[in-house]
Amino acid sequence: MQYRPHCMQTVPKVSRRRTSAVDLVHHRLAARIKGAELEPGAHLPAEAVAREYGVSRTPVREAFRRLEAEGLVSVVPHVGARVTRVPLAEIDELFEIRGALEVLAVQRAAERANPAVARQLRRQLERCESVPPGDVEGAASENEHLHALMYEAAGSPQLVRLIESLGSKLHRFRIASLSSRGRPQQALREHQAIAAAIASGDVNRARELAIEHADHGRIAATRWHLDDQRANGTQE
Repeated sequence: MQYRPHCMQTVPKVSRRRTSAVDLVHHRLAARIKGAELEPGAHLPAEAVAREYGVSRTPVREAFRRLEAEGLVSVVPHVGARVTRVPLAEIDELFEIRGALEVLAVQRAAERANPAVARQLRRQLERCESVPPGDVEGAASENEHLHALMYEAAGSPQLVRLIESLGSKLHRFRIASLSSRGRPQQALREHQAIAAAIASGDVNRARELAIEHADHGRIAATRWHLDDQRANGTQE
């Protein structure tokens, strides 16, 4: 896959005055990978990246090392950097682990239900509902905010940290899965039902819905991965 310069509208701007060249390249490439703009297997030529961001190749190589440590990039000596291809089995396992943690968070949030949490979830659901059809990145962003409120409502910082620790590897697949036909609308309906169960303190119902939601997300991500493999002529 050929490296393509980014679309400025889709990449967060970073002030050059407040960040180093390494931070700049790392931040922007991470955003593009997590946002699924740079697909798994995409080649990242150091010279092209350096030219695009107006830096030397030294900070680009350091940024690649950071991205590699986060599992987003694979650097092969004498070959270069590529966006990491995560095997389907690993994607499935990561979704299963994160799903189990999310179910626990939702269950605890329902156990601790209160009017303030119900209001926060309702306001965020309104933001989710206002995302225009086809705006996958917007839907993903609002979904993340909703999930964050649910995690916070669980009252367990340790649990939140565990869930977020899987974020870098899974974020791009969560976004990609929302590109599946009908998935954004399905996810919204599932979120509405989960939020209602949390707000009413119905622990069993919240848990059942969270399990179903996690399974659907994993299935959508798996389908996207298989479609991507077929489109690019790759197999595991």
